[in-house]
Amino acid sequence: MGRRITLFLSALLLAPVTGWAEAVPGANLPGLINWLEQDSAELAAVRYEAAGAAQQAQAAGALPDPSLRIEWAGVNRSAVPFDPAGADATKYTVLQPVPGWGKRAAQRQVAQAGAALAEAQQRVVGAELRARLRLEFARYYQSHRALALNEALSAFTASAARLAQTRYETGAASQQELVRAQLEQAAQQSERLQQEGDFAQMQARLNALLNRPAQAALEAPQALPAVPAAIRLDEAALGLRLRASSPQLAGQAAQTELARGNAELAQRNLNPDFILGIAPVQRGSRFNSWDAMLEFTLPLQRASHHAHQHEADEMLAASRARQQAAETRLLGELREHLAALEAARARQQLTRERVLPLAELAFNGALAGNRSGAVDFTTLLDARRQLQKARLDELDAEVAQQLHLAEIERLIGGEP
Repeated sequence: MGRRITLFLSALLLAPVTGWAEAVPGANLPGLINWLEQDSAELAAVRYEAAGAAQQAQAAGALPDPSLRIEWAGVNRSAVPFDPAGADATKYTVLQPVPGWGKRAAQRQVAQAGAALAEAQQRVVGAELRARLRLEFARYYQSHRALALNEALSAFTASAARLAQTRYETGAASQQELVRAQLEQAAQQSERLQQEGDFAQMQARLNALLNRPAQAALEAPQALPAVPAAIRLDEAALGLRLRASSPQLAGQAAQTELARGNAELAQRNLNPDFILGIAPVQRGSRFNSWDAMLEFTLPLQRASHHAHQHEADEMLAASRARQQAAETRLLGELREHLAALEAARARQQLTRERVLPLAELAFNGALAGNRSGAVDFTTLLDARRQLQKARLDELDAEVAQQLHLAEIERLIGGEP
């Protein structure tokens, strides 16, 4: 029994440490997206704005607060100020402003369009942040893999330099080969310093997106997300999805609806507004009469009202034109990124299936020739460099697909 209690307490003590270790992001994109959804300050800001706009829409169209007017008629000089007993009559008037017919509905329409616009802006910001996160994760992965490839090349160069030193000391190699090996080592060290700086920059960018300190630890990236099959990247199908669910188009549509509401409200402003009043009159200690009141505006400044109405109509037409232009532009961007993604996919396939095998074959042949003395050291280094370049080209093509996929997801508002 005592041993069970000890194990249970140990598990409780270790649980926070384990949870913290699992909470460090960076290994994969889904974990980063979860972190972004929970802790992003930018997302939190637009969520608060959308919630505030929704509350404003609920309150729109309500009647204005009434007001109370108290009048004392025939006040005696010797009376206590504001005492009904010291006046001939006291009138209590309750005034209720009432907007003209149709204005409250138009106000509600404008407020609801504003709430829809705030919600669309929230979707736009979320889509852009997720696209940036995928982009930065791809670059983070690229920087990490480039460091690993550089380390492998550095190990080969160091081994080749030691061999060149030994062969030079025994007279089997020239001083030129030794110097070339040492220069190659120095170049690798310089390249590694540059890559380490790039890797630190990628970490800082990811942490900034996740609302974490720039120097906070990140897990090493394990793998890039899979790119959807070509059948899921059909341009016509994605174009339909873009028209139906693009956050940018939804935002522009909400902007158009807001302009339509403003135009309706401008039209309704040609109607008069009203103030209704009812007033019980007190004489002495009794209420012995009632007054009623009706007041309304006279919208006689027709030129001013028509100018506002024409302005609202022009803004509505401008918003509709922007909506159409946005759809055309976004469809063009979609086609552009689909073409670029397909080109990057073909480039990766070509590099993997043809260039890399040939580069490996050339390097292995140069390595065997160098060991037998038939190939000099410079040729061997050139072959190893070609192999390194082929591997980096494959990595570049793989990352390029992720970059264009991120843009496609931003445009259509989700994964293909």
